[in-house]
Amino acid sequence: MKEAKTKLAAMAMGSRFRFAICIFLLSVNCLFPVISNAQSLQVQNSIMYLKEKKLDKAKLNADAAVESDKTKGLAKAWLYRGKVYQAIYQDTSILVNQLDPDSKEKAVESFVKCVQLDKDKIYKEDTKLGVSVSAASLLNKVETVYMPGKQFDKALAACELLKTTLPYDQDDLLKRRNVTAENLMHIQYKAYYSSNDIVKAKETGDKLIAANFKMPAIYSSMAKLSLAKQDTAAALSYLDKGLAIFDDNMDLLNIQIHLLTLQKNNELLKQKLESALEINPSSDVLHTALGSLYERTNNIEKAEQEYIKAIESNPKNDNAQNSLGVIYINQGDEWNKKMKDVPAKETVKMKEFETKRNEHYQKAAAHYEKYYLAKPVPSVKQRLHQLYSQLGETEKAEKYK
Repeated sequence: MKEAKTKLAAMAMGSRFRFAICIFLLSVNCLFPVISNAQSLQVQNSIMYLKEKKLDKAKLNADAAVESDKTKGLAKAWLYRGKVYQAIYQDTSILVNQLDPDSKEKAVESFVKCVQLDKDKIYKEDTKLGVSVSAASLLNKVETVYMPGKQFDKALAACELLKTTLPYDQDDLLKRRNVTAENLMHIQYKAYYSSNDIVKAKETGDKLIAANFKMPAIYSSMAKLSLAKQDTAAALSYLDKGLAIFDDNMDLLNIQIHLLTLQKNNELLKQKLESALEINPSSDVLHTALGSLYERTNNIEKAEQEYIKAIESNPKNDNAQNSLGVIYINQGDEWNKKMKDVPAKETVKMKEFETKRNEHYQKAAAHYEKYYLAKPVPSVKQRLHQLYSQLGETEKAEKYK
């Protein structure tokens, strides 16, 4: 009897133990959803506040979710952080916009992070639009705010961030919005150039040229960078490369002509000018430069022809007007010298030389009057006074006295 009671007690104790174990396991299982819900509560709150357009609270929860060790690895957390910051920068209210001045950067960052974590592509459609729209908006900010405002560090950082979006360009949406590797590199080049970071500018510029970036300003600015380092050979090399692509670009041509003029490389300069005029025969600048070259090499007749062509193309070309005036004054002075050397008895020849002198002085005066209209400088006024005095035109001489 006693033995039976002992067995019953043992059985009862075993039952109570098994019951306790079951209760414990049930409690643990019930606790897991609570813990899981606690982990995603900030994500859920960010979604809820976003729907309610309480963007300040949505921002706090979205940031907290991606900072938490428990949820920062969730693609969903980054997706809704991106949506929150996109809503902030797209809001028309100044107060909302001021919630975060870097909202566009943070939207881009968030959408990219979501794509990286979303291995099963659950949020593919959401991130496709999120990445492209936010990237285009950030690019616009770089071009209209950072670069004009000389905030070059921010422009450079934004470009680096935008580069992270390029591997995820679905359906060429980024490309259609001009978010491309070449365009971002070009912006960075301009930022380096404008901030006088010569080393970085040259490095980036060379990469653009190697990539055949189609913009002549790259070549002209790279030439100027080389000139700043007194490397004329490198400058001419950049200009040659640029002109091989943009053979009619006047900026490149003008810099090249200026450098060859300084080097006094007359034969090469003549070839370049003649080649350029074949492409652009109505360029008054090129005609003036070729006229100047002919004048320096004492080919006055051809110099005169080029200056005349320059004025025909552009009557307001004061350099050509002045240069022609100098040529005609010098020629008039030659006839004046000849006239003075003629014996007094040779009146016919003297009269002939005087007529030639006056013809050239009249030509010079005509060009100097046009020059004076464009640039009323005292030296030109004085020259006109002298010319008309020599011509015996007293009234005109008084006008320029």
